[in-house]
Amino acid sequence: MDRPQHIVTDVCTARPRLRAVSSNGAHVTLSDGKQYIDLMNGKGCVTLGHHHPVVNDAIVRHLQGERASITCWSDQHEALANRIVGDVGMDNSRLAFFSTGTEACRAAVQVARQFSDRRVVASAGYHGWGDYWISADHLLGANASGVIDFYFVPELLQRVLEQHRGQVALVILSPDYVHLQPGTLRHLAEIARSERVLLCCDDVKQGYRSMPASQFPKMVGSHADLYTFAKGLANGHRLSCLIGRSDVMAFARDFTYTAYFDSVPIVAALATLNYMSAHEGYRRLAHCGATLAAEMRNAVRRKGLPIDIYGDGPMLQIVAATQAMEEVLYANCAAAGLLLYEGDNQAVSLATAHVLDELLQRFEIALAATSRQLGSIDSMAVSPRRRFQAAFEMMDGATDIVPAEQAIEWIGKP
Repeated sequence: MDRPQHIVTDVCTARPRLRAVSSNGAHVTLSDGKQYIDLMNGKGCVTLGHHHPVVNDAIVRHLQGERASITCWSDQHEALANRIVGDVGMDNSRLAFFSTGTEACRAAVQVARQFSDRRVVASAGYHGWGDYWISADHLLGANASGVIDFYFVPELLQRVLEQHRGQVALVILSPDYVHLQPGTLRHLAEIARSERVLLCCDDVKQGYRSMPASQFPKMVGSHADLYTFAKGLANGHRLSCLIGRSDVMAFARDFTYTAYFDSVPIVAALATLNYMSAHEGYRRLAHCGATLAAEMRNAVRRKGLPIDIYGDGPMLQIVAATQAMEEVLYANCAAAGLLLYEGDNQAVSLATAHVLDELLQRFEIALAATSRQLGSIDSMAVSPRRRFQAAFEMMDGATDIVPAEQAIEWIGKP
């Protein structure tokens, strides 16, 4: 067991579920002495690669120079705030920093409620842990925190906003570009706009990955009122932010915490974002992910296995025809030396490109072992229902590959 004895938190870790000894670039050495290629990448927060020298050097210089203090604002805070505001490109926007994506999403709800003097929140996707986001037992029912899931289904969002007209403070969604079409995201944004409800794009996972800040306005044709960012900011260091309209963000002026002025994550973020911009990092991440997905599909095709690879950018998902088959595949990938995020998205870093051939060789070894174990499976395929289930695990919502009526049935709530 890899979890320390006295730690209760049962966080998902990659097979073979051993402790990390060291990491560098795309590799992680575990307590069995083996070097693994990491596609979990801290569940997507490592974008440059583990212990990237640019980030490490910036932090070391900052610490050795005894710069800044956790008691006061620093010039680095201003530099990063200006950078993010410029990247987002909203008129008259302001932001607040936090430690995690969960905190930033919670702040989005609170500023929206205080600004609008309304309580109900319409939500799609994953926005963190805590009772804010516990799903209600019934479809379109509000949980104890006043949050109603609409699962990315436009028809459900329309019903929520009509049934609670004048009561909805915020529509918050975490965009997905693997299982959702841009037209669906555009439709959802239009519904929120038509009902004059604040819209938050929760870009904790997708932001600063395929382009600076968010690709949401490019996809839907207009800005959200609020954005959250986290995983793409600081190459694994704890940092998030909420940015948006200044009149809404004014209600965040009293949101703070003890380590608010900690400048180490700020320095890490500046180094990360500067490197990504100076070295075509966003284009390279997307290209690496697309190349990996295409070559994985070719490998699967050669083996004749009922496995699909979804995604053509910096994130992808591996889906087998059955859950049992997927369990076998993940076990064999771990044995071949791959660290994968089981049932969820795989996330490349810039370092992945340097080990792409080795990664694909290990994947083919895992496929060969899986083929031997499963035997003849010629008639099987990934069904629409199976893809729907897999997409739900990745995005906490319904893919638009099926009509709304079918999606609502498969969500499975009375």
